[in-house]
Amino acid sequence: MQQFKPKKPVPREWVRPFWFLFSVGWYVALSIAIPTGIGYWFDRPEKLDSHPLFTLIGFAVGTVLAFYGLYRMLHQFYIEQKEQEQRKNKEEDQHL
Repeated sequence: MQQFKPKKPVPREWVRPFWFLFSVGWYVALSIAIPTGIGYWFDRPEKLDSHPLFTLIGFAVGTVLAFYGLYRMLHQFYIEQKEQEQRKNKEEDQHL
């Protein structure tokens, strides 16, 4: 006679990708907005009065930071998803 084990509660698998997308969105937005805002602050007439030079430089720096960070985040997420899939496959193989 085989005993049935109660299934473990399945974690909400949709939460992790949703949270990842939420954090990526904020990261990209802030990494572009902050350097652009700093550049705009330097471009004011009472500072360096070089409108729009530093705003554009800030935007370019922010864009580079956003893409670099986005690449790193996506790469790390991909690796974690692959590892999780491998663990899940191993668990399924052990149950058979």
